[in-house]
Order: sequence, then C-alpha cells, then structure tokens
Amino acid sequence: MNGPIHRQILVPIVAIQTATIAATTAAGVWLAAARDERRNVERLAAVIDVLDRSTFPLTSRVLDQMRGLSGARLVARDAAGDVVAASDAGLAANAPSGVDVPVLHPPAFQSPRQWPTLVVDGSPHYAARLPAAAGATLLVLYPESNWRAALWDVAAAPVALGLAAIALTALATRWFAERVGRRVHRLRGRVARIAEGDFDEIEPGEGDDEIADLTASVNAMSRQLREMRRTIAQTERSHLLAQLAAGFAHQLRNTLAGARLSAQLHGKRCASGDRDASLDVAVRQLQLAEEQVRGLLTLGRPERRSNRPCDVAALVRDVAELLGPSARHARVMLEVETPADPVVAEVDEPSVRAAALNLGWNALEAARAGGRVDFRVGVESDTIVVEVGDDGPGPAAELAATIFDPFVTGKPEGIGLGLALARRVAESHRGGLVWVRDDGRTRFRLTIPATTTRSADEPRPDRG
Repeated sequence: MNGPIHRQILVPIVAIQTATIAATTAAGVWLAAARDERRNVERLAAVIDVLDRSTFPLTSRVLDQMRGLSGARLVARDAAGDVVAASDAGLAANAPSGVDVPVLHPPAFQSPRQWPTLVVDGSPHYAARLPAAAGATLLVLYPESNWRAALWDVAAAPVALGLAAIALTALATRWFAERVGRRVHRLRGRVARIAEGDFDEIEPGEGDDEIADLTASVNAMSRQLREMRRTIAQTERSHLLAQLAAGFAHQLRNTLAGARLSAQLHGKRCASGDRDASLDVAVRQLQLAEEQVRGLLTLGRPERRSNRPCDVAALVRDVAELLGPSARHARVMLEVETPADPVVAEVDEPSVRAAALNLGWNALEAARAGGRVDFRVGVESDTIVVEVGDDGPGPAAELAATIFDPFVTGKPEGIGLGLALARRVAESHRGGLVWVRDDGRTRFRLTIPATTTRSADEPRPDRG
C-alpha cells in the first residue's frame, strides 16, 4: 500500500477491526435471535398444545387471550368452514379459508418460519391449521412483521455496540496513526535537511519508543556528520596550508640563511669591545626565523627527527629573552615565572621553541602598549604546562571554536598560521593546546607529557 504512513496504518487496522467486530456482532445477533426464536416457538407451541387439548369452547375472548400470550392471530372454523371465533374483529370479517395450509399435528411442531405464507389485511403471515373437535379447525396466523420486530429487538443492542466500537476504534487508530505520521514526517524533514548540509540536532520530542530511538540515531548521525565535515574542512585547509607553507619556506629559507651568515660575518669583523649585544640578538632572531620557516613544513611533510632531552623551563626563558627587545619597543611588560630546577622532557626542541615563540608573539600583539604578557612553566602530574597569558581583549567570539584552524585569524594582517603550527607541535608530542579567557586575561596552555614518545610513522618537524 502506498501513500502517507498514517493511511497505511489506519486503513488495514480499521478494516481488520471492522471485519472482526462485524463478525462478532453478527454471531452475537444470530445466537440471540436463535435463542429468542426458540423462546417464541416454545411459547407458541405451548399455546397451541393448550388449544389442542382444551375441552372448553373456542370463543373470540379465549382466542384474544391466546393471541396476547403467543403473538399469533387465531381463527376458529366449524366443520362447515364458517368462522365461529377470531382473536380480533378485523380477522373475523376477512379471515382466509386456509384450505391450502397443511394441517399441523402436535407435538410435531415446527418453527413458524417453516409454515406457508398467507397475505392477510395486506401483510404476510405464517399460517398453519390445527384439527379441533367435531371436524372443526383452528387457523394460526403469525405476522412476519412481529417476527422481524422481535429479531430487531434482540439485534439492536449488539449492532449498536458493534458500530460504536468500530467508530471508537477508527478514531483511536486515526489519532495514533496521525501522531506517528507527524513524528515520522518531522524526522523525514530533519533527514532531508541533513542531506542538504544542515547538521543541527532535532529535539527528541515525546515518547519512549522506536521512533524516539530512531530520532536519537539521526541525532547521532548528525553529530558524526558535523564532526566529519569539520574534519574534512580541517584536512582540506591543512593540505592547502602544507602547499603554501612549503612554497613559502623554500622562498624564505635561503634568504634568511644568507642574512644570518652576513650578520655573523659582520660580527666576526667587529672587535669584541665594539660589538653591540643587539647584533647577537639579531643573529639569534634570524636563526629562530629559519626554524619557524622549517617548522611550516611540519604541517605537510612527514620528516623524521629524533626527540632529545630538553629543559623546557630554560627554553621558555630563552624565548622570553628573544622577545624582550620587541616587548620594550611595544611598551609591554614581560614577566617570566619558571621553576628553579630543570623541567626536562624528550621533545623536538626547535619545534617546541617555535611554538612558544608564536604564542609569545601573539600575546605581545594582543596586549598592545601598556599591557602585560606573562610566561609560566609548571608540572601537573606527568604533564609539563607552558602557559602564555596577556591582558588584551581576547579572540573574537566568532573565532572561539576555530581559532586553531589554519587561515583563521582575527588580525587584519594575519594569515592564521601561528596557532595552527603551535597546535600541530603540541599534538605531535602527544600533548595539546587550549585557551581560556579568565579575569580579563587570555591564557594559552600548551601541554606536553613529561615522557614523550613518538611513533615512527608520525610527521616530524623538518630540519632543513
């Protein structure tokens, strides 16, 4: 059966229930009618038996009383065929002869419906003759209308109850079918929207049944598809980033190397007394720039590089020292808080240094003039935490969920690679990178396990 689901539910159920109720009602009516007919037959047979064995004269009054008992109209004739008595005046004037009606000999009594039919006063009657004394006969006429009325009296109640049951069943089934149909239609619309790319979840709604389970499954599918779409988008951006980063790195690496070598040669030519400390900082900045350029290749090339023991606290202090001149120039206060004892982990030092440097640069740019940036290193359980905070306005609300994705940035001149690189470094060391906004400060927390291992097939930063 095709069509709406509520119709597919409603039509078969109502048809089956109607047939069942109709059959049950018909059986009940038939049994009740048979029982009532048997009762009427027994009553009529008793009256006829009394008339057959009676010795008193059959007068109109006697026949009228017998009519009240049995419902049959009675006509008595003498041996000559003349009417001597009748149960009612109309019958006395228009009584049929009944000569064609067979004589009934009690106790061989039959149901009146098996008697022949005579039309009396325009109405059909079941007719039978009884022999009486001295050749007289008694004509028994049972109106068919009385029989049908008795049958209807018996059948009326079961038929009415059956029809009421069918109506109530149809209404209840229709309500249930439409309720199920609405829920299925709502679910179908939700699936259609999912097919169009709308992965919002649907409210579970009422009920705790298979449709509710199906709704939960659709919601689970929607969540999975939403996550898959996000993953695919990240993968596509990562592939594009890898292509851009590779080209960008190859273009800048040689230039930076040449600038660093030139600065180093200039430093060797200068006497140690005349040498400015800022030249050493410039050389180290160029070295770090080379490392950052090489770090871009970690987003797309699975180069292998062994982890080595590294004092993360000393690394962060070194990054803060490199950022010192830029902080003073931007009039930003730079604070560093690290443990006195070494905080050692096996890491890829250049990539972790590049990640910390990116976080520091972002913090300096966010803090602006008069702001404050702080570096903190701590150990929580078996995890090393590098936290970089600033008192800037923080990322925009619309970037909160995608701030670590490539090419997502809130800076007009930014390209959205620094945080993507930092997160990639943290994840390559089995760690993570998250951010929080607390008490007017934005804090980025880079975590690295104190004991870091790396699988042989995992991407590693490039060393050139």
